[in-house]
Amino acid sequence: MFELVKLITAMILPPFNIILLWLLALILFAIGYKYSAYFFALLGIVILYIFSIPYTSQKLGDSLLEGEEPTIEKYKTAQAIVVLGGGLRDSQELFGKLAIPGIPLERMRYAAYLHKKTGLPILATGSSPNGTSEAKIMADEFKMFFNIDTKWLENKAKTTKENAIFSREILEKENINKIVLVTNQWHMKRAEMLFKQQGFDVLPASVGSGDTPDHYKLNFMHFVPQAGAMNSNMLALKEWIGYWKESK
Repeated sequence: MFELVKLITAMILPPFNIILLWLLALILFAIGYKYSAYFFALLGIVILYIFSIPYTSQKLGDSLLEGEEPTIEKYKTAQAIVVLGGGLRDSQELFGKLAIPGIPLERMRYAAYLHKKTGLPILATGSSPNGTSEAKIMADEFKMFFNIDTKWLENKAKTTKENAIFSREILEKENINKIVLVTNQWHMKRAEMLFKQQGFDVLPASVGSGDTPDHYKLNFMHFVPQAGAMNSNMLALKEWIGYWKESK
C-alpha cells in the first residue's frame, strides 16, 4: 500500500504526468488525431515550463506558510519537542553505515537548539520502508553531534500521519499534550494538521527561510527553467495533494 501511494503520487506530479501526456500525444498522432496530439504535446510543454521556474516555486512555497510567530517563551509552555524524521542515506563516514541526510538533519539542528533553550525532552519519530529505525539513527546523532539524549523513540511510522498516531501513543502515557513540532516549513501545514487531528496542542517550529520578503524584486531569472526550482515545486505540490487528501 505504501509503495502504491508513492507510485500514484509520482504519476500525478511532473515529470511523470508530462511523460504520460507526451505518450498520449504520440498515440493520438499515430492513429490520426493530429490536433488532439498537438494539444496534449503543447500541454505537456506548458506544464513542464510552469513547474520548472523559480517564480512558481516561490509562490507555491509561500502558499504553504502559516504565519508563525515563534518565541522561546512560547515554546517553554510546551511539554515536549517532537522532531520528524525524513529518511536515511548510506554512509561512508566513519561514524556509521547509515546517516541522517540534509533535510532531517536541519530539523535535528533546530530541535537541538530549542531543547537547549527550553529544556524540553525530545521525541524522535520515523522508520524507513525496510523497517530500519530512523528515530534510532537520529538519537545516535543527537548524542554524537549535539550531546543531547533523546527521551522517546518512535520506531514504526512511515508516513506523517503515522508519525502523529504513534507519537500520541507514546506521549499520552506521559500525559503530554502540548508539543513543539519540528519539521520543514513546506511540510509543516500538513504535519500540524495531522498532529492536531490526534488531539495535540501544536506549537509549530518550522525550518526554512520563511515568507519571501516584499523587497525581493522579480527578475528574468525567476522565469528561466531550473532543476532546483522543479524540485521545490514538486515538494510543494506533493504537500498540497497530501493536505487535501488527509483533510477529508
